[in-house]
Amino acid sequence: MKSNRHIKMTCVVMTVLAVEMALTNRVWADQTSTMNAGPHHSFLGGPWELVVKMGLGGDGLRFPLTVSDESKPEKLDAIFPVLNSPIKVKLEQYIPDLTWETVAIKHPGTGIVAQLTIRGKNLEQEIWLSPSDPARQSVTSRIGSITIKRLHNPDTAETLMRKLTDPKAVGIISIWPEGDNRPFEYTTKVKETVHIPGTKYEVTVAEYLPHYSISTETKKVISQSDKPVNPAIKVLLHDGNKTSERWLWAKFPTSPHVREKLPLRMRFTDFDLSNIWGDHILAVASQTQAWLLSSEKGRKHLEKAVFGRSYPFADKAYTFSIEKIVEGAIIKNQWKNNTAKLLHPAIVATVQYDETEQQAVLELNKPFHLRTKSGVLVLLYRRRSPSSGMAQ
Repeated sequence: MKSNRHIKMTCVVMTVLAVEMALTNRVWADQTSTMNAGPHHSFLGGPWELVVKMGLGGDGLRFPLTVSDESKPEKLDAIFPVLNSPIKVKLEQYIPDLTWETVAIKHPGTGIVAQLTIRGKNLEQEIWLSPSDPARQSVTSRIGSITIKRLHNPDTAETLMRKLTDPKAVGIISIWPEGDNRPFEYTTKVKETVHIPGTKYEVTVAEYLPHYSISTETKKVISQSDKPVNPAIKVLLHDGNKTSERWLWAKFPTSPHVREKLPLRMRFTDFDLSNIWGDHILAVASQTQAWLLSSEKGRKHLEKAVFGRSYPFADKAYTFSIEKIVEGAIIKNQWKNNTAKLLHPAIVATVQYDETEQQAVLELNKPFHLRTKSGVLVLLYRRRSPSSGMAQ
């Protein structure tokens, strides 16, 4: 009985403590909510300082930072030298509410980028895809996927895409004979031989592997699965006298195992959808129509890409739309000021070193590291304690 009363008393105490903690958390949340509601956060505002140092150890030099109104953007004009180095830090601008946005920046001689919007339950997200950026070539999740691929010859783009609906087609081979800027491209099938115009060469795809790998036991080339994880083809090049063999990987621009020099360059672009419904491939080429290849009930479906139209993923509750395609551009994350309130303060600076300049966006309490010939430069924008010593 005594034990039971002890257990009941313990449960009561724990319940009371849980209620008190819940109330405490609620009060703290209410206080935080009240604090966040105002245009100025006392825990974000000045006085501030900029800490500048070389290397990860030591205190570094401290420079005071002040602005006329902490809730408004302001241009800055101050230069801080880094002792015992040729490095200088120039402050450019103060922004009270930093936010980042992804945009397409025109850059001659670069690739093609596409802006898409994914929509679904409680979701509307803008994404950017680029065939020349490995980190942005696809979006894949349980709801489906979309991948962007580039065609290099706009004159043959439509013909190539229509031939990709053939169940035996594995992808497109692009071949640049020496001295040519525009490649010869064709939709390839295994065991098919094609003559390369303007040359003495014929090319045959001897084998296609969706998941290229090398067996650790036999040291032979194998495919680990039927999913296009690391697509590759083995090609045979014949010049009328001898035949050379090489592998081409879709994820690498050139073969890393070239044993002999040839007067041409080759590239393999896979279009393997693995017959998964709801997966899509967006094919783009310069100054021509974009195409969308998808899998429907185990068959490839091709259509012209239409801007603004909703295309379903495998989970029909989610769709994507193509907003625009930009040629001669790169994808870049850039900063901007979001509101005229002190919510996410930051300092934009330029670091001058090694006869170069680099922009540094210094967010409050987040160290910025830059590797230079003189060592690692560390910049820290933070609140200043009253006892902090200042560099003169």
